Amino acid sequence: MSDVSRFAKFSSLMSCVVISAIATLFTASFTQGKPAQAEPPKQNPNSATNVANSELQTTKIASVSQPSSPALLIEKSEPMTQSEADLIQQLSGRAASVKPVKPVASPTPSFAPSIAGSAIVLPIAQGVELPNSPLVASTLSGTDVKAGLLPAQSRFTAPVSTMRSISPDALKNPIAIQTTPEIALNNTYSKAGLLAQSGRNADSLARPNRPFLRSTALTPPSLTFQGVYLYQGDQTSARARLFGIYPLSPNALVGATLDLTTGRAFTDTPENGFNITELYFATSPRDIPNLRFVVGQIDFTSYFDRNSFAKDGASQFFNPVFQTNPALSATGIASRPGALVNFSLTDNIEAKAAVFSSSKGVSDFALDGFAGELGIRYGNLIVRGTYATDRDSGSDSGFQEIFQLSRGGGQTGLLKGDREQAYGVNAELFIPSLKMGLFGRYGRYNNLDLGEGGDTFSGGITFLDLFTPDDRLGLAYGRALSNDQLRRRSGAENPDVLELFYDFRLLSNLRLGFSVQERNNFSEIVAGVRLKTEFDVTPSGRQSQ
Repeated sequence: MSDVSRFAKFSSLMSCVVISAIATLFTASFTQGKPAQAEPPKQNPNSATNVANSELQTTKIASVSQPSSPALLIEKSEPMTQSEADLIQQLSGRAASVKPVKPVASPTPSFAPSIAGSAIVLPIAQGVELPNSPLVASTLSGTDVKAGLLPAQSRFTAPVSTMRSISPDALKNPIAIQTTPEIALNNTYSKAGLLAQSGRNADSLARPNRPFLRSTALTPPSLTFQGVYLYQGDQTSARARLFGIYPLSPNALVGATLDLTTGRAFTDTPENGFNITELYFATSPRDIPNLRFVVGQIDFTSYFDRNSFAKDGASQFFNPVFQTNPALSATGIASRPGALVNFSLTDNIEAKAAVFSSSKGVSDFALDGFAGELGIRYGNLIVRGTYATDRDSGSDSGFQEIFQLSRGGGQTGLLKGDREQAYGVNAELFIPSLKMGLFGRYGRYNNLDLGEGGDTFSGGITFLDLFTPDDRLGLAYGRALSNDQLRRRSGAENPDVLELFYDFRLLSNLRLGFSVQERNNFSEIVAGVRLKTEFDVTPSGRQSQ
């Protein structure tokens, strides 16, 4: 053999050795640089499943935890190792017994959510020729893939440089998306049938059913009509009242009360004719719900000198002495324009303060009146102390003997603009076991310009649900506002009254009451009868918010 041929063989041998060394180093470095994979669960080597899987080539797929842009990391299969002698023989052209290379099937990547760092092992059958099928996006879990519910797909390679994006090679083949079959709606329900089930008709759906003002309050608006007819002695009084509230939000509402009155039996509406008794706006701070503000035309009898058993002339005692304290009524505790603050300090203490105009008319408006009240509860006992001051508006509402006093210049009694003040104490006690209520009042009125004043008092007892549900039986004695010294000087009769009344519900919206009174030092007997009706007239279209 010549030197040239020997040198050629030697060069070929050295080239094989160098290539084998480079391949070994490259394989070792690639194996060290692979990411950590979760170990698959151990199985029994003697099980039938493990024996069958021992003939399969395993590919591990690790999912990168990136919810916004999921990426797949596919680990390469282990290279086939050959001996150095076989490699030399193959390169030198001699026959070599090389082990057959087993075809590796490409797994189909699963797009099911996976836990970071977890690995799903996909068994791929050997010797199976895979078709070039498109990539399938599936919502099945890794367990469904291992169970063979998904067909094997072509290899999907994600380069390291495109781990947060989609490889362009993956878009070469069309993507088949599994869509949910469309569900046909049941067309057996007709429009007329649906309207019949809802209880509405087509006309009601066509009309706008929105409130006049937008409201976010949970309490719906209300509108109530009340009618009262009262006859006692030779006097007749009647009143038609329409009152309502409209909540604007959980912390604000507007309210109004309109009255058409005749007679003088109702202390909260002493003037005859049509009157706007209330037209106000009320609100409370969001963080302090027990602090309330009211501004507008306010009926102050609804806030001051309240009593559970002697207050309402439409359902309780007939005589005005047993309604609002006469001393407070003479000093502006009536319907007046003004502003009020109501603060419930605790569950047992409540304070109120108000400024108002002594004159009800807008032309003489002036905030020259003030009222304040403190109420204390102790169990079933409630005691209220009230103070009020204003200027007389010309209503001639002082004590009865005041007109005996001379003012000079041919004038007598109180004059318009006189400064007035009054004090009142109001107490009530309820005994639940007897369904019985007790009440008592005392009031003092002073005209500061005249330097004279008068007193008033009353007390009584009321039984509830005595004969029929929601009935009332009451007995009380009281005296109107009077100056004892001036009354004795003039020889006038004592303006006292003893009343027994019974009121019950005749129908659901109708009450009937009877009264017997002894007046003026028991020198006069007066009988009375009363009818009261009340029902809700809120428009149905305004009840829905």
